[in-house]
Amino acid sequence: MIRVLLVDDEPMFLAALEALLATDDRIDVVGMADSAVQALEIAEEQHPDVALVDLAMPGLDGFELTRRLLRNHAAGHVLAVSGLTQERDVERAIEAGASAFLLKGGLYTEVAEAIVAASEQPGQAGA
Repeated sequence: MIRVLLVDDEPMFLAALEALLATDDRIDVVGMADSAVQALEIAEEQHPDVALVDLAMPGLDGFELTRRLLRNHAAGHVLAVSGLTQERDVERAIEAGASAFLLKGGLYTEVAEAIVAASEQPGQAGA
């Protein structure tokens, strides 16, 4: 099972994503966080294989959270998630260490397959 942490400041998005991923027997959602601080705490405790991180969060944004999760080896991989696609955000997410960039509203199968693909990549060194 691939251990996954979901991070987004929108509770309805988190709940919907958790419900969708619960139907995939390859994936185990080990935590959900609505802030970067909460995500870091959960990741330090659970050490997920993959964290799905919203880039646009208040306070500590998803770019910095990605760097910290990878630098602290709290998560094996990070998938950046955003409702908007701007070329610079994609570049910044990859520079921060994200394995991939996903658009919110993408098909469930895209999200599940991105999680599986990320988990199959060699572990990332801290960014």
